[in-house]
Formats: sequence, C-alpha cells, structure tokens
Amino acid sequence: MSYVIAIDIGGTFTDLVACDIESGAVAYTKSPTTYDKLGDAIFDCIRKAALNPSQASFIKHGTTLVINALLQRAGAKTALITTKGFRDVLEIGRGNRTQPFNLRFHREPPLIPRELRLEITERIDGTGQVRVALAKHELLDLAQTLRSANVEALAISFLNSYLTPDHEQEAARELRRLLPDVFVTAGTELSREWHEFERTATAAANAYVGPQVSRYIAEFDSGLRDGGFNGSLLLMGSHGGVISAERGGREPITLVESGPVGGCIGAASYGQTLGVENLVAFDMGGTTAKCAMIERGRYAVESIYHVGGPDAGFPIRGNVIDILEVGVGGGSIA
Repeated sequence: MSYVIAIDIGGTFTDLVACDIESGAVAYTKSPTTYDKLGDAIFDCIRKAALNPSQASFIKHGTTLVINALLQRAGAKTALITTKGFRDVLEIGRGNRTQPFNLRFHREPPLIPRELRLEITERIDGTGQVRVALAKHELLDLAQTLRSANVEALAISFLNSYLTPDHEQEAARELRRLLPDVFVTAGTELSREWHEFERTATAAANAYVGPQVSRYIAEFDSGLRDGGFNGSLLLMGSHGGVISAERGGREPITLVESGPVGGCIGAASYGQTLGVENLVAFDMGGTTAKCAMIERGRYAVESIYHVGGPDAGFPIRGNVIDILEVGVGGGSIA
C-alpha cells in the first residue's frame, strides 16, 4: 500500500488527509495545534489515522504559521543592516497617506524598531556601479552590537543591491560566520526586483519569521525520517505550487499564505466540478478569516502582497494568490 498525505497547520487545529494511491480510499483526522512543538499535532494525526509514514510517497504541507506570526507580531527579535543613511526606509515606506481624510489614520509600526536598524558604509549607485566599497572592518563591530542585543534574526538590504548584489552577499557570508546562531537573510536572496521599500520589507519579514519556521521544518522533517519516511516533504507555496522543505526553511516568506491558498485552489476545483466559474472562496479560521475571488474558473496571482492590507500594512515582494486576510483572533470575519 502507498499513499500521499496532505497536512495543514492552522491557528487552532491541525488537519490531515491521506489518500491511498491504489484504492482511492481517503482517511482524515485533526488535532489541536501544539504551539510549543508544532510537529506533535501532526504526528498525533498520523497516529489517529493509523498511518505508517514509511508507506507515504510524499507529504504536502500547508500552514498559516507565517501569516499568523506576522499579523500577531509574534516573530523573532530581528535587526536590519542597511546602507548608511537609509535606516528609516521601513519607517518612511512610500511616504504616502493612503487614507487622506481619516484624521486617525496610522500605519502599522515596522517589524524592526529603529534601535535595531543599523547602518554600514557602502554604496551602489542607480546604474549598479560601486560608488563606495563595503567597509568590511565595520562588520565585526556590527556583529558585536547584534550579539549584545540578543538578536535572533538579521535582515540585510543595501541600496540598489538588486543591480549589484556583491556587497549584500559578502556581508551575509561574513555575518553568518560571525553569528552562527542568528538567522541571516539578504534581500537579493529573495528578490532581484527594484523598489527599496518593498525589497527591504520582504527581507525584514523573512528574517522575522525565519528562526521559528526554519527550526520547525527541520525538526518535523527529522521526525518523519526517524519514523521511516523516505519520500519528499513538499510545502505549499503562496503562489499555488509547492516548494522544497529546504527552500521553505531558507525563504519562509514564500509560505506567507501557504495554508489559505490551498483552500482557494480547492474552491476553484470544486467550482469546476459543479460547473460554476465565478465564486468567492471564504475560509473562517481560528486566527484569521480570508477570502479570494475565483473568476472564470481562475484565481489571480499578484507580485506584491500586503500583510495587514494595503492601507496600513507592509508589502511582501513575491508571487502570492490574490487573497484578502483579516483579523488576529477567533471569530474574525471579512
């Protein structure tokens, strides 16, 4: 017997569905999500369904872990290193007031506070030419500052690095060496597109959720292998496809809508079966509520996703199914 397993970790429950490849038989179960050790709930579901991981050909895993951590501001203590003079890019954003007639409007504070946004001497100009070389000697002092602040994660985003990533890559290599216990991510490892605010916000968000997500994926994969699983562990990407566990641990921001997009794709498939091309996919979760439009049997994929909404949230650069998510508690409704 061989089967495939689908798993979804939500803010309240963890769900599992398994399908026998030969017979088509389906087994499903659920357990309360175990926040202290997320994999425990999955292994509890596997036991309830009387499954043997060694007989699974692959496991597909979706989760709301990333979006919940961002909305609830429950991520790691994160710092940012950027080009001298540009530490406030996250604060300034686009500089626009998205609700000009709302006197009480305020943008959500950045994920990284100003005291943890540090600068380094370097400069790439708008054509990609090096104006000021990277001051490598400053990295040692920066590492000591970050160590003293007990930082868990670090984002690196230099001006115009999307054109010439050498400074970012060199700084990331050295800081990973100096700070082996810190999750380090560079903006150009996630996106090589322009717009400083969007790239910096994406790097900051990736670092913010990095320690928790990468640790969980590594522990869960190890637990599966110990149980005899020899197949592929695939993670549901926000674009509607799947990514490897290794990439998910390195670039957890690609999982920002990992769980909800599965429901969106399922709704489109269900509508196709019923002969309904236009519908609204709605998912009421224990932490958030989300909805998406299915038009002519298809869903839209956007290149920029706004965590918390376009008015007061912050942007993520990456392909995400066009989905709206609100709330940070049970009973939230859009």
